Amino acid sequence: MDILELAGYAPLKKLTESAQAGDVNAQYNLGVLYFEGKDVPQDYIEAAKWYGAAADQGDKQAQFNLGLMFYRGIGLPQNYEYAYQLFELAANQGDERAEQGMSAILTEAPTDVAARIKSSHTLN
Repeated sequence: MDILELAGYAPLKKLTESAQAGDVNAQYNLGVLYFEGKDVPQDYIEAAKWYGAAADQGDKQAQFNLGLMFYRGIGLPQNYEYAYQLFELAANQGDERAEQGMSAILTEAPTDVAARIKSSHTLN
């Protein structure tokens, strides 16, 4: 038995192992835990890491959540272009919140950033 099990964190250890093995649901759930600071210390970088892993596998919720972190600058540098890309991936899978996020970015981003986004993305 290791220290995590002794401390009562066996479920967290199992979730982490599953996430490290590529389980997209475990990656997303671990991102949520780190983002919220539930059962682990709140760590936005660690949340972004796990959301990113799940987003890379096409998880629309992870794409949206990571996009939101970049959009609002939560634990990461604010980056409208990257947030837009992530929202677009989620929106292409039917996530309506992501569509709203894309519209918000085009409204709120500085003019030059919005112009770059418009020129490099197919806008609906």
